[in-house]
Amino acid sequence: MKRFSFLLVVILVFAAISFSLTVAQDEGIVIAQGGDAASLDPQLQNDSRSKAILNNVFDTLLYRNLDLELEPMLATSWEPLDDTTWEITLREGIVFHNGEAFDAEDVKFTLERPLDADLGSPLASRFSVIEGVDIIDEFTVHINTTDPFPLLPARLAEWFIIPNEYFAENEADFVAANPVGTGAYTFVEWVLDDRLTLEANADYWRGTPAIPSITFRPIPENSTRVAALQAGDVDLITEVPAFRQSEVEASEALDVRPVRSTFIQYVALDGTKNPVLADVRVRQAIQYATNVPEIIEVLFEGSAEQIAVPLAHGVFGNDGSIEPYPYDPDRARELLAEAGYPDGITFALDAPVGRYAQDREVAEALVGQWALVGINVELNINEWSVQLTKYRATNNPNNEDPANELVEAHFMGWGTSTFDADDVLWGGFARQPNKNNYVNQDVIDLVTEAHTILDQERRAELYGEALEIIHEEVPWLFLFQQFDIYGIRADIVWQPREDQLIEVFTMSQ
Repeated sequence: MKRFSFLLVVILVFAAISFSLTVAQDEGIVIAQGGDAASLDPQLQNDSRSKAILNNVFDTLLYRNLDLELEPMLATSWEPLDDTTWEITLREGIVFHNGEAFDAEDVKFTLERPLDADLGSPLASRFSVIEGVDIIDEFTVHINTTDPFPLLPARLAEWFIIPNEYFAENEADFVAANPVGTGAYTFVEWVLDDRLTLEANADYWRGTPAIPSITFRPIPENSTRVAALQAGDVDLITEVPAFRQSEVEASEALDVRPVRSTFIQYVALDGTKNPVLADVRVRQAIQYATNVPEIIEVLFEGSAEQIAVPLAHGVFGNDGSIEPYPYDPDRARELLAEAGYPDGITFALDAPVGRYAQDREVAEALVGQWALVGINVELNINEWSVQLTKYRATNNPNNEDPANELVEAHFMGWGTSTFDADDVLWGGFARQPNKNNYVNQDVIDLVTEAHTILDQERRAELYGEALEIIHEEVPWLFLFQQFDIYGIRADIVWQPREDQLIEVFTMSQ
């Protein structure tokens, strides 16, 4: 009897150990971001936090790898047939989470749906280049563009493919809260402003994910998010403040993983609103009076990188050959004197708080540096909602009150999801009017040509010429490229991406 009891205990102990190991192996991960998703309909959102979640549910036609190169995904090949027609061959045998087979109808629906004005998609302008999609057969489509559009492959790497039949059979509110894609994870539940849960798609066409489940939690406060990581309540957090990196790294169980972001920070100068800023010597003087390395070291503990042009490092069109302006306060004073302002200048600056890492502190540091050479600034610190409203009102033909616009200088950030110079150079400098009323016909001609040709080598040359002019004329003060800083459990194998997508399929633990 005793022997039987002993064997029973042994069996139960081993069973308990086996169960605990299984539970440990089946544990998912908890990810905390600074906010919740705006919508789970991929065409009704345009923010990085929503995309970080939806990237795990949906696939795209093309895939951008960690080296920023494009690879096949739901499309196996893509090629231009002429200047305005692209042939896309689709992968066969792919199934949406609800069992619907993926085919050309889904691609046509995905690419044409945002063009419907009644949808009110914030992505509509990005899709507006599409004139229509022709279905050639079940797994071949022709995408017709209104003009030559060299960025189409890059766009196809960021547009999530949605199921045609599912959207036709369900109400808009339902699909916006119950996403169905072909991705690595399937939707489980969403409790707004509390949690969103996904589970691994065992039948995923690229293989079963190593992480069995994901819970996304919105934790807006930086300190609360860091504390949750330190307490073990979450496994990965975004937006670690640069000045708290060493604190997180002090724990052997935790790791900090910074990665260069596509976001750059800049100050735009508008000479039409303040004639002093119309003089290139004055703009150069302000750039020489800006000690970017000091800001990076003091405010970001080195987790940022100085830029010489209005593009992030690694973006197509930025070959890195142009050097940043050095910090040279003596040269700044000389240029101000040459321009007729030996006693200095004054201008106003709009800057946000609550949008970028240490944004208020950066603005205040800039004002302090400029004051050393006689550049006096009336600094307006705006809540992000106010700054964004003013930004959108500036040079907007529907804005009836110029007082709602930005003042003669503004501090902002600009990112690119296409990793192409076109995003910034077309929108910020060539398109008229732009937010700081910069007009240079040579820049307009160069960027416009690059905007409408498919020859990548020629496009790179054109961007290089345009950047030389912009660097010389300083319509923007070129500051730095920010780093995205993630805090994570040290035993999780994962390399963060430069586009702020959190691709859990690439993780293991």
